[in-house]
Amino acid sequence: MGGRFEGEADCRRGPGPEGSARADLGGGTIVDYESLHEDLTRVLEDLIEKNGQAPILVEGARDRRALRALGIRGDIISLNRGTTLFAICESVARNHREAIILTDWDARGGRLARQLRDGLAANGVRYDDQLRARLTSLCRKDITDVESLHTYVDRVTELARSRNHAKPSKRWYGPMR
Repeated sequence: MGGRFEGEADCRRGPGPEGSARADLGGGTIVDYESLHEDLTRVLEDLIEKNGQAPILVEGARDRRALRALGIRGDIISLNRGTTLFAICESVARNHREAIILTDWDARGGRLARQLRDGLAANGVRYDDQLRARLTSLCRKDITDVESLHTYVDRVTELARSRNHAKPSKRWYGPMR
């Protein structure tokens, strides 16, 4: 009976509200770091919450380290461990009813995500690939892999904070006389 988590939307519908907070950290147009930070925080909170019940499937050890640095403490399974994807899907099916797919958002990561969806569904495991889609919509222009996510979040956090402190609030000055 595999497939998406209960209530999950189809990622092909396009980005959710997170899509409005795009920013280019490479020197291009800055949209809104505060909104981007809020959206990234929301996605990471959802990831941490869902990781309590379901393992996260990532490509390699660096991806796992990046997620640990972001505070994710649940089960993280690396795909790069010398076995086939289908064997990994069978192993996940023996121990879990659900899994979170979090491969990179480049072409190879997209192929892996599709193969994981097929393998997990064939083994009766529900999967969540919506979190990957949400991160892709927020980060695609700036980073393309999970291992860069921790430093990206740190940069966005710093830029959102520095932007907040650049101009003091008008309320701080009190009423105008």
